[in-house]
Amino acid sequence: MKELIRNRRFLLVWLAQAASGLGGIFAMFIEAWLVYSITGSKMAMSGLVMAFMIASLTVQLGAGPFLDRWDRRLVMALSQWSRAVGYLVPTALYVLDSLSLWHLYLAVVIGGMAEPLFRSSSMAYLPDLLPEKQLVKGNAVLEGTMNGMALVGPPLAGVALGWLGPEMILSALVFLLALSGTLLILLPGSRPDAKGEKQSWIAQFKEGLGIFRVHPMLLGTALLIMTSNFAYGAIEPLFLPYVSELLHGTPVQFGLLTSAFSLGMLLGSVWMSFREEPRNRRMYMILSNGVAGVAIAVMGAVHLFPVALLMGFVSGICAIVFNVLNTTLYQRFVPKEIRGRVFTVRILLAQSAIPLGAFLGGGFAELWGLAPLFLIAGGVVILVTVVAWFHPVFHRLNQQVSAPQKEEISLSG
Repeated sequence: MKELIRNRRFLLVWLAQAASGLGGIFAMFIEAWLVYSITGSKMAMSGLVMAFMIASLTVQLGAGPFLDRWDRRLVMALSQWSRAVGYLVPTALYVLDSLSLWHLYLAVVIGGMAEPLFRSSSMAYLPDLLPEKQLVKGNAVLEGTMNGMALVGPPLAGVALGWLGPEMILSALVFLLALSGTLLILLPGSRPDAKGEKQSWIAQFKEGLGIFRVHPMLLGTALLIMTSNFAYGAIEPLFLPYVSELLHGTPVQFGLLTSAFSLGMLLGSVWMSFREEPRNRRMYMILSNGVAGVAIAVMGAVHLFPVALLMGFVSGICAIVFNVLNTTLYQRFVPKEIRGRVFTVRILLAQSAIPLGAFLGGGFAELWGLAPLFLIAGGVVILVTVVAWFHPVFHRLNQQVSAPQKEEISLSG
C-alpha cells in the first residue's frame, strides 16, 4: 500500500477517480430524485438507465476500436470535462426554473457517451503506472475508492438536498467532474507505439475480439458479468420503489440500502488490497458471482429492511472480489498495444445487457410486482453460475501467464 501512495502518477489517478466517483454518485442521486419527483413513474426511472446504457454502448462500438491510437490521459481528461459540461446545462436551467425531463435525459446521454471512454482508458492506463505484482492491489484501491464514494455520496447528497436544495448537488457534481479532468491532464501521456499501417474500424474491432480466441476464459468471465448486469440492470433502477413499497421504508432507508452495497464493496476492496492474489481464482470468482445471485433472490423473498441491508452488503463484497480479479486477468493476458480496444469489447459485452434488463425489469414490475422481479433476477444469476462451475473453460481461470507467453501472443484478427 505504501508503494502505491509514493507513486505520484498513481496518486493523481487515485484522487481523480475519487472526485469522479463522488460526482457520479451525486449525479445518480439527483437524477433519480428529480425524475421521480417530476413523473412518479417506474418506467421513467428505468428509462434513465436505458438512455445511459444505449449512449454508452453506441460510443463503445463506434470509438472503442480506436482507443489504442489516442493518448489515454487526454481521453480520460476530456471525458470528465464533457460530463461536467453536460451537467452544467441542467444546473443552470434548474436555477432558472426551466428544467424539463428531457434536459435530464440529455445530461444522462452525455454521461453515457463519456463514461466508457474514461473507463476503458483508465483500465488500459493502469499497467503503465504499476508493476505487474502491484496490479491487484492497485485495482483494489481504485475500486475501493469508487465504492467509498458510493458509500458516503448518498448520505451527503441526502443532507445537501434537505438543507441546501438540488441546485447545490448539481453544482457540486459539476465541480467534482471538472476537478477530476484537471488532475488527469497532469499525468504523462500514454499511447502504444504505432505498428505498421493504420487499420480500419472493423479490423481493429476484430483484433479486439481475437483475444477471446486466444484466452476463452476471458470471454467466459465477460458472459458472467453480462448475466449479472442483466439482473442488476432490472432491479437497480427500482431500489427506491422497492424500499418504499415492499419494505415500507423512508428515503433515509433507501440511502442506507444503497450505502450497504457500497460498504460491502469498500470493505471487499480493502481486503483485496492487503492480501496476495488468490491461487484459486476460479473458486473465488464463480462463488462470488453465485452468492450475489442468492442475495438478490433473498431480497425478493424476505421483505425486511435488516435482511435487505445485509444482502446489499454481501452483494457488494461479492461484486468487488469478482471485478478486481477479472480486471487483473485482462491486464495480465492482453498485450499493451491492443489493451484499450479489448477493454472496450469487454465492457461492451458486459454492459449490453443492462438496458435490456432495465427495460424488461421496469415493465415486469409494473405488471407483476417487484418481489417476483427480484426472485427471477437472482435465479438467473444462480443458474448461470452453476453452469460456469462445471464448464471446462472456467478451469482455465487458474492459468498463469509467463513473460514468454506475453511476447508470443499474436492477434491477427
